[in-house]
Amino acid sequence: MNNIKKMLVGACALVVASTASNAGEFNLNDPFNRVSGGGASGSQGGPYVSIQGAMYGSTLDGSGTNSNGEKLNDASLGKVFGSVGINVGWAIPLGDRFLVGLDLSYQPGDGKIKVDTGAGDTDTTGEDIDVTMGDTRGISFMPMFALSDSSALYFKGGLSHVELTWNDEQTTGLGSSMTGTTLAVGSRTVVGEHAFLQTEFGVTDFDAINIHTVTSDSAGDADAETVYGSFSVGVKF
Repeated sequence: MNNIKKMLVGACALVVASTASNAGEFNLNDPFNRVSGGGASGSQGGPYVSIQGAMYGSTLDGSGTNSNGEKLNDASLGKVFGSVGINVGWAIPLGDRFLVGLDLSYQPGDGKIKVDTGAGDTDTTGEDIDVTMGDTRGISFMPMFALSDSSALYFKGGLSHVELTWNDEQTTGLGSSMTGTTLAVGSRTVVGEHAFLQTEFGVTDFDAINIHTVTSDSAGDADAETVYGSFSVGVKF
C-alpha cells in the first residue's frame, strides 16, 4: 500500500508541475476561456455531472491485546466490492491548458469486513465482528492538464467520509463513521460537445479504528485503507 501511495504522490506532483507551468491569467469575463479562443482547456471546462462505476478494495490492518495484556497476532483483513455513484463539480480554465476544479462525490456502499477479535495464540474467547462500510461522501481539489481539445489528465486531493455499521452489541469504542485523505489520478476524454468519459485510480487512508470487546476484554487498533479504480460517463455544461 505504501508503494501505491508513493506512485500516486509522484504522479500528482507531475500533473501539478506541468499544469502550473502552463497556467495563464484567469479572465473573470470569460470563465470558460472560450471567447478568446479557449485553447485546449476551454473544451474541458465548465460544470459537470457524471455517473461513476467503481471497484473498491478495503483493508483493515491492526493488532491488539487480550484480557491479560498479552499481544495478539497482527491481522490483515480485506474485502473487494463494487458500487455505482455520482460526481458533480466545476472545472475552470486558467490558461490554454491548465484548469482547476472542485469535485463532490457520493458513492453508496455495502462492503462488509469480518474482524476476528480473538485472533491470537493465547486468546480463544474472542468473537467475530462484522463491520459494514456504507455510503461514502467526498470533496476534492482537482487540477487538470489538457493534452488536447479532447483529452486531459487530472489529480485529486481531498477528504472522504464513510459511514460504518457494526453488527455487534458487545463491542465498545467503535465510531459510526470515519474520515480519510484521498489521493487519485485520472484521465478524461471529451466525446462530442458535452459528453465525456473518465477513468480514475486512487487510494484513501482513513483514521485508525479502536476496537474493544466486552465479552473477551480484548482491545486493539486497526488502520483502514481503500484502493479503488473507476470508470465514469458524464455531461459538462
